[in-house]
Amino acid sequence: MDGFKRIVVGVDGSPASKAALAWAVRHAEERVARVTAVSVCQVHPVPSDASPPLGTGPDAFRGMHERLLREAVAGAGPEAEGVEQLVPTGGPGPVLVELSKDADILVLGGHGYHRAGLEVVGSVAAYCLRRAHCPVVIVPVGGKDDDNADGARLSRTAQEFR
Repeated sequence: MDGFKRIVVGVDGSPASKAALAWAVRHAEERVARVTAVSVCQVHPVPSDASPPLGTGPDAFRGMHERLLREAVAGAGPEAEGVEQLVPTGGPGPVLVELSKDADILVLGGHGYHRAGLEVVGSVAAYCLRRAHCPVVIVPVGGKDDDNADGARLSRTAQEFR
């Protein structure tokens, strides 16, 4: 991962995405890389003959995503002060894949483990794993405190892929 200069990280407010952001900030600091935190605002269309409920229009959703992203970046500590924050509109998977074109690595949170012990990724992570233009790191839930979740194994895998 020594050559990585731009890290894009998906943030949706979940504990997994906050762990992914912390991982990205930590690894960016070590490598003097730039982090772009992204919270994709997916606005669902309202039928033309209906009015959206008060406070649920596109501007309200965008504001919610901007607030969520600000709080997540602030929660990542003082090291995250220079993190670029983007709130694009669209489908999370396609938007993150598009942003991966200009990234050296895409970082996403994992959802945890299935009863059978298999690691489970969500639909957005699965979409990005199949289509991203750069290596993808999935940070497991609880990765911050987990002895095996410092990202070293994941980083090696991403580097080998590259």
